[in-house]
Amino acid sequence: MKGLLATIVWLGLCLPSTFADPTWPASTDELEDFMFVTTGFGASGLASKVIPCSNPADGDPGRRTSAEWIRVAFHDMSTANIYAATTGSVYGGIDASLMYELNSGENIGAGFNTTLTTYGQFFSTRTSVADLIALGLSLATRSCGGPVVPMKTGRIDATAAGPIGVPQPQNSLFIFENQFLRMGFNTSEMIYLVACGHSVGGVHAGNFPTIVTAGTFANDYAPFDDTLDVFDDHIATQYLGGTTVDPLAQGPCVASTRCSDKTTFGGDNNATLATINTPTTFNSICGTMLQRMIEVVPPTVSLGSALAPYTVKPYSLQLTLLAGGTSISFTGNIRVRTTNGAVSGVKLTYLDRTGAAGDTITTTLAGTASGLDDTFSFYGFSATLDSTTSISSFTIQVTYTTGAVTTYDNNGVGYLVQDSVMLLAPQSCLDAATGNMTVVAAVRSTSATAPSLNLALKTARSAVPAPALASTSLAMTAGSTAGPYTLYSTSTTLTSYQLTNTQFNVTAGTAIDMFKTSSGLGTTCSPFGSSSSSSSTTSHASTSSVTSSTSTTSSQPTQTTPAIKPTISGYTYLGCYTEGTNVRALNSAAYYDYNTMTLEECAADCVGYTYWGVEYGGECYCGDSLGAGSVIAPAGDCSFICPGNNLEYCGAGNRLELYGPASSSSSSSTQSITSISVSTSKSSTLVTSTSTKPSTSTTSTSGSSTISSTSASATPTGPSQPANIGNWTFVGCQTEATNSRALTLASFAYDSMTLESCASNCTSVSATLFGTEYGRELTATWYVEAIHTNTAVLQID
Repeated sequence: MKGLLATIVWLGLCLPSTFADPTWPASTDELEDFMFVTTGFGASGLASKVIPCSNPADGDPGRRTSAEWIRVAFHDMSTANIYAATTGSVYGGIDASLMYELNSGENIGAGFNTTLTTYGQFFSTRTSVADLIALGLSLATRSCGGPVVPMKTGRIDATAAGPIGVPQPQNSLFIFENQFLRMGFNTSEMIYLVACGHSVGGVHAGNFPTIVTAGTFANDYAPFDDTLDVFDDHIATQYLGGTTVDPLAQGPCVASTRCSDKTTFGGDNNATLATINTPTTFNSICGTMLQRMIEVVPPTVSLGSALAPYTVKPYSLQLTLLAGGTSISFTGNIRVRTTNGAVSGVKLTYLDRTGAAGDTITTTLAGTASGLDDTFSFYGFSATLDSTTSISSFTIQVTYTTGAVTTYDNNGVGYLVQDSVMLLAPQSCLDAATGNMTVVAAVRSTSATAPSLNLALKTARSAVPAPALASTSLAMTAGSTAGPYTLYSTSTTLTSYQLTNTQFNVTAGTAIDMFKTSSGLGTTCSPFGSSSSSSSTTSHASTSSVTSSTSTTSSQPTQTTPAIKPTISGYTYLGCYTEGTNVRALNSAAYYDYNTMTLEECAADCVGYTYWGVEYGGECYCGDSLGAGSVIAPAGDCSFICPGNNLEYCGAGNRLELYGPASSSSSSSTQSITSISVSTSKSSTLVTSTSTKPSTSTTSTSGSSTISSTSASATPTGPSQPANIGNWTFVGCQTEATNSRALTLASFAYDSMTLESCASNCTSVSATLFGTEYGRELTATWYVEAIHTNTAVLQID
């Protein structure tokens, strides 16, 4: 894939301080996440379908998800009629009416169903399918190296099929021109749109046998130009230069009179096409035209401003009443955009519920993420507040590595936190076997309104790929009191389809604890005041650090430390597997829950698939076969603790905790664990353990970390670990510390990361230890977390 062109950038990319963030929370927050946080910590998984541009659809090498997303947007838009007000017809445009039109002969191919099914997974009360169609085009275009296509929100989904009128390859120029005029585009704009839309992808022989002859192209997929997976001007330059391979401009389409690209390009004797035969002009014109295309909407729809990434944005904020009712836990993350400058620290300063000054809350780096044009760091926090004084708002102070300090106050109103009603996730639960969901909430006793549980329930539709969404409200029943709060509860039953995708709010008067998800609930409701592996969560990422103790094994011990689960829901543990070579090991479906992922949750998400696995703590993948290059790795590589169950492992960076049929189980040798003490500038805690996997590291307030080493008797496959890098000696694979980075002196991040370059960078700052972690999402091919030192050898997760 070609590098992304840098000539067109997001508004404010170079000067973010000149543009204010939206006032948080905004109705567009979910779509903002989808658009800008595409990979890494907190990523939703939507953009992963088109990153890289060459990602196959449904695992079929003859299909491209990126091309299908662009095609879906055009087909949904192309029945628009801007003259509808005077003719009495339906206006159309980007309205998701396409999901009711898949039996039409105008919409041929599996890509429509696949794409709309994908969008249905992300459809919610905050994200219409129509907005997802528009966003999908923007993501696909940019991922393929094309221009930024600004994304405005507010589209409304149609409730029925629209009129026919998608341009067909056999049409004459006269018909094409009139169809595009109906959409709002003149002849030149028609040519631009066709060229832009056909910059990636191609034509399938199975769908259009009179255009592409079966057996003449790999996978029966004829590309539009010689750069199948790159959004560039080759569709134009090759056509003008007489070297085109476009199946809609030459070949069998001539005899079948279906050369639609030749027909449209020649509409003005190639004059328009000749104006976009350079990379810069092609991207510039396509950015404008594709934006205009996705903004063809009915006049009753009012689109908002184009989305732009927040500079700072709260995530996962949650208040949870603690045992006795005298204290409240306040947890969450702060996302900071680091595109234009690295961050060294983030603090929160809050006001209590009376408006009086509270305390300062410190944060620690919880994870990093990337977008197609941006980078982000997430800073997690956990504080205990007095339930009487509590909290009402906070400001965020960001310290940059340059020494500059900026305080963000949410456009003068502060980042508001209501404490009148709060979900108690540890006391709430969802039984996947029966579908019974119990929700418990704490409501301030001064509230005049009893709370209600408001659910947004998805229902599968047999003839429509995206589900229906209906709202329902349930009264909650008062129970015991705890401090200044009264506990309320209610129960309902979800269908199997709704188990992992139901969103809900708890409301008491004007106070709302909103946008919770059923996948964030544990399987057991803990009595109020008891501990639980569940935690209060939202649909975004939360702090992922988990502390676990180590112990020696016995014949039948009570489990107190994480361990491999031999079987989960009828699936058998197969081992810790690498990702494939330039492909996902499992690519049929993906689900993300960085807050409360468990092995059981992933198994439930992947019912019906042959294999499933959990990666990076919160990413669940499903499939019926393993991608090429996915091989078994040492079991100790899968060392991330499941956020929803601290006794389970949920893979690691580019490592899958893989489950499948018993017959596919691969034997792997037991790995021994040996702890080795390392002398550093901070105290080191020595922990010994005998188990099949290494335990996670623990950190004291003085900065100590737990270090152990693993060795496997199995012959290693794939990348090897060098014993030395210059004067540095390999120490081992280590976890991050609890609530802090293991190494804090300096950090560097770039796409061409190697052990040698990291060693050089850390030598320049006089470090005594260096390590690489999680590679770089888009390009890293070696990703084992490693620590190197001049003095000793150690192994950590």
